[in-house]
Amino acid sequence: MLNSIVSFLVALGILVFIHEYGHYAVARFYGVRVIRFSVGFGKPIVRWVNQKTKVEWTISWIPLGGYVRMLDERDPDSLKGHDIDLSESFNRKPVGQRIAVVLAGPLANLILAALIYGFLAYMQPLGLATRVAQPPPNSQAAAIGLQMGDTVIRVNGEDTKNWSEVSWALVKARLFQNDVSVQVNRDNTLVDLAPVSGDQFDVEIGPNLIRELGFNPVEKSVLVRAVNEGSPAAVAGFQSGDILIRVNDVPVETSAQFTELVKRFPEQQIAIEILRNQEQLMLSAVPQAFRAENGESVGRLGLSIGGESFTVNHPLTVLESFTEGVGRMVEVSVFSLAALGKMVTGDLSWNHLSGPVSIASAAGESSSLGILPFFGFLAMVSVSLGILNLLPIPLLDGGHLMYYLAEIVRGKPVDEIWQIRGQKLGILLIGVLTGVAFFNDIQRLL
Repeated sequence: MLNSIVSFLVALGILVFIHEYGHYAVARFYGVRVIRFSVGFGKPIVRWVNQKTKVEWTISWIPLGGYVRMLDERDPDSLKGHDIDLSESFNRKPVGQRIAVVLAGPLANLILAALIYGFLAYMQPLGLATRVAQPPPNSQAAAIGLQMGDTVIRVNGEDTKNWSEVSWALVKARLFQNDVSVQVNRDNTLVDLAPVSGDQFDVEIGPNLIRELGFNPVEKSVLVRAVNEGSPAAVAGFQSGDILIRVNDVPVETSAQFTELVKRFPEQQIAIEILRNQEQLMLSAVPQAFRAENGESVGRLGLSIGGESFTVNHPLTVLESFTEGVGRMVEVSVFSLAALGKMVTGDLSWNHLSGPVSIASAAGESSSLGILPFFGFLAMVSVSLGILNLLPIPLLDGGHLMYYLAEIVRGKPVDEIWQIRGQKLGILLIGVLTGVAFFNDIQRLL
């Protein structure tokens, strides 16, 4: 819990600072007087005033955002306590400069995400190989003709160098309901599998989408990482380091497949063949019955397992990594916008909207895996923050952009009364979204 909270605050602090610094830097560039730069809201915990620029820098006690206060005639508080030069007022700047200042925050988040994705591409040349395990009999992968040992070369015409690219291509196809075509290398022969229509892609978008479709990378071996004390696995005599070979004479190919095999036998004895210190042993175990989300009774042994995977090495130059990072940022941005659009139209469940609790949990999980996974989490949330702030909702940056574009069309600023009404609507919309996100968080906890 503490790790999740600390990781969440660190991530949020970095992303809010980058976002607000984008506004700050462009505002200063255009000669706008910046009064305060705050990470967080409410009473300041830390406060420092730059004697040269007269900008007050603060860290405040409510860590859910931040702001840059600029000299503005519409904000009476910004006119107090210092010398006033109205030529430095934000509201007196040309509309093009005001648009640039507002755009700078979300763009700073998107640029940060591109740099992180590029850094990760450079630092992580190793990836999971695209060679697949035997798909489950009734899965979509089996229906299109995928076989054990196939190496996925392309999905919808896009080259797939590693398993991450296979997963990403399938997730995009599901979101946009595109027809899916897969090309594989089978015994050194290129084979085009049977295409599948996008409307048959009815698996829910989520972390298990690829597995539910029946696509799983083949593994060299499936290892027991840990055995829960007092569990059926402990009673049966499993030990950390055991290699799982067979379940009831069915060869174990992947961690996911082993888990599915065990689920089929709640409160039933099963025979599991293992390899321990180069010696083959046969263990008998009775999986404990566990009630799944769909109400079905499934078996669980109490093992933590992990596969030793095949890997591929695709090192990139610095320029190639940067290009890769920009491309991935654009893809994730388009994906995020499309997902939001489908939530609005009802084509995608609002259950996918996450609140602070889920984000904090993801931050803790990623940081526990190491600095590079945490960077990946930062990039993903940075894209989300940038895209969300560009939505045309009053109070967000996109809402201000909407007013400025209307000003260009009308030739004069939007009437203040309409801006006030827009702010009230924005508060309502943000309140509803926040409520849905918190509700989803509570449901996940329960």
